[in-house]
Amino acid sequence: MATNLQQEFCKLRDTYIEKQFGRLNDMQRQAVFTTDGPLLILAGAGSGKTTVLVNRIANLIRFGSAHGSKETPRPVTEEDVKALRTAIMTGTDVPSWLDGMLRRNAVRSWNVMAITFTNKAAGELKERLRRMLGSEEGDEVFASTFHSACVRILRRDIEKLGFSSSFTIYDTDDSLRVVKDCLKDLNIDEKQFPPRSVLGYISRAKDAMKLAEEYLADCERAGDFRLTKIAKVYVEYQRRLWEASALDFDDIILHTVRLLQQHEDVRAFYQRKFRYVLIDEYQDTNNLQYRLAA
Repeated sequence: MATNLQQEFCKLRDTYIEKQFGRLNDMQRQAVFTTDGPLLILAGAGSGKTTVLVNRIANLIRFGSAHGSKETPRPVTEEDVKALRTAIMTGTDVPSWLDGMLRRNAVRSWNVMAITFTNKAAGELKERLRRMLGSEEGDEVFASTFHSACVRILRRDIEKLGFSSSFTIYDTDDSLRVVKDCLKDLNIDEKQFPPRSVLGYISRAKDAMKLAEEYLADCERAGDFRLTKIAKVYVEYQRRLWEASALDFDDIILHTVRLLQQHEDVRAFYQRKFRYVLIDEYQDTNNLQYRLAA
């Protein structure tokens, strides 16, 4: 009898959970209910990838890995089965005393990080989470851009890398201005070395995790005159940023990756804090962002 009740309850639980995500198609629900191990969703533009991300977060918080599970946190009673069947038939919520039976390994909202690429997309993501989870739980999900997430991490621990936690952030215009000053002081012709192009080389070097002195040494060993000139600008550029206690956009990701790689205590803290990391538009990640997510 107990076995039959258990089986019936688990089937009803699956039905109840599926009804909470009734607007999704079969493939979207499959992604939402996949909760163990890494998951990569491949889909075209406008096919609902962000919708899946939001609903997957909601499932992780509300039900965890309960869908498809044959386990329950306590023995099932006839009252449990009756209450769940009634909720399904009437399209109402289950009574609060049954909530715990619908969950398995559910996560707290603050244990989920959702990352996207623009502030506008992050704002939309937060709003959709609030609508689906309620204002309190929706706000507790760490939803932001890569850069915003990294700034928060760096404010807390960047001193471990020798920087001040009160660093300022240079935008692209600030960075171009510094590059132009470096070219001028190094007597390098802007026509032969356009500042925006030089900044692009510096950005690519940082994406490859090449610090300025290391990049200069590599260019000198290769005997590349042009790249060596650019590398010298890179060295001077970083010196000026250091003196100004400033980071550019690439530094924000670079130093976060360095911090997590070099300091096990920091890495362990965030690995414990964020049980799930979900990235919208994952195909747009560069090398540093990929390393950060991994």
